[in-house]
Amino acid sequence: MRGLCKTKCENQIVYESHEFSDGFVYYLPRNLDGTIHNCPIMQIVIDVDYRGVSDSWEDYFSKYKNYIKLDSIPKLEEAYRELDSQFMFSDIQSQIPIGLNLMNEFFDDYRDASSDIACNIINGNQPSVILKGHSDYLLKHLQNLTKILPCPFFPLDPRNKNNESETFDKIGTREFLITPTDNSYQLELLGKIYEIIIKFEDAKKCYELQYECTKEPELLDVIKELDEKIKKRNETKISTKNIPDNITSELMKNSADETEEKLGQYVVALFSNDMNKIWKRLPGIYRQIQEIRKKEQESIIPIEDKTDVERLSLGMLNTILRESMSKKKSNLDGKCEKCGKMWKAYDYVFLANKSKEKEFLICSNEVCFKDQGGLVSDASLSLLNYIYIIKDARNANSHKRNYDQVMLQNVFRTAMNACTTVNDVIEDYLDKKNLV
Repeated sequence: MRGLCKTKCENQIVYESHEFSDGFVYYLPRNLDGTIHNCPIMQIVIDVDYRGVSDSWEDYFSKYKNYIKLDSIPKLEEAYRELDSQFMFSDIQSQIPIGLNLMNEFFDDYRDASSDIACNIINGNQPSVILKGHSDYLLKHLQNLTKILPCPFFPLDPRNKNNESETFDKIGTREFLITPTDNSYQLELLGKIYEIIIKFEDAKKCYELQYECTKEPELLDVIKELDEKIKKRNETKISTKNIPDNITSELMKNSADETEEKLGQYVVALFSNDMNKIWKRLPGIYRQIQEIRKKEQESIIPIEDKTDVERLSLGMLNTILRESMSKKKSNLDGKCEKCGKMWKAYDYVFLANKSKEKEFLICSNEVCFKDQGGLVSDASLSLLNYIYIIKDARNANSHKRNYDQVMLQNVFRTAMNACTTVNDVIEDYLDKKNLV
């Protein structure tokens, strides 16, 4: 598809279509010679709004005159003003934070169904869209952004221009999606969301397109990792062929229980069998464990004795894994109150949010963060997404209602596939850990 550049430089562009599995089409802008179009007007937006460069319009016109069709300095300034205004005041600005500023607890249950979802996401109050049935909402907004302005070289910088008034308490309520290059390009963010919702081929396509544009080697690393995930998932598909067409309630329960048991082993291995650090950081879970133990002891029906780990439910295990995914990106310079280590804005830190039972923790040094009581692991978002699928299916199985049986079987089949995948991931992790 050929037309004028949407960022107002008046160059003729070929928009090359790339279709994804969900029907979304990304239009990669190419110059007529086949190279990727890096629009100079967008570069001026980056210089002025994000880097604070204060060159004169004469300087910009001189610098980019070989890359634009505009014939005067006023036209260049007008093109910049129009694009900058579009980013600042249009729907684009409301969409950018969706991919960047997510609450640390963005896996929690969907708590306020009557609220305005879009407003809550932007304000960091509705983080569960990714994993609780609303992933399409987030994906749709990122896709819409690329349709309005496909600009693969533009970093969606999360900088708060008034960050001098920010506090670490506010930082503690956000999470930036960690992308391979840390630049949060459009295609990177889109790829990250596809990766989270387990569309690995689509994620790979995003990263491959981004690599063609910007050539960062980190993109090649994540592409290689996705190739391994795709390979393992395809191997898993072979083992799921034995799942029967009619999945009974008992089979669903047994599969979920087996995965729950393996997740307990996984958590124990992640924290080298030191569960006390988990109980200390998450005392609410430990109290639930004690209450379960008390009820078992008081039961008139003999109950098989279990360890505290074996009493952990899928929800509890998910909470532990969620808490341990503490590597974040700071949007302010800072200094650890305990060890004195300093960090700059956009550096990675380890962060744990404050709640009624948990204190706020932050440090760029992993050892210090752990010494303060923080939990750290390399658990993945995809794994948590699988756990939610299993948890929801087991809840549907446990609470008998007049479900549509065809849909229920689809839910069970998806959950059974998820069980197989999670089991394979855990077994692979445990095998590798035992070899160390």
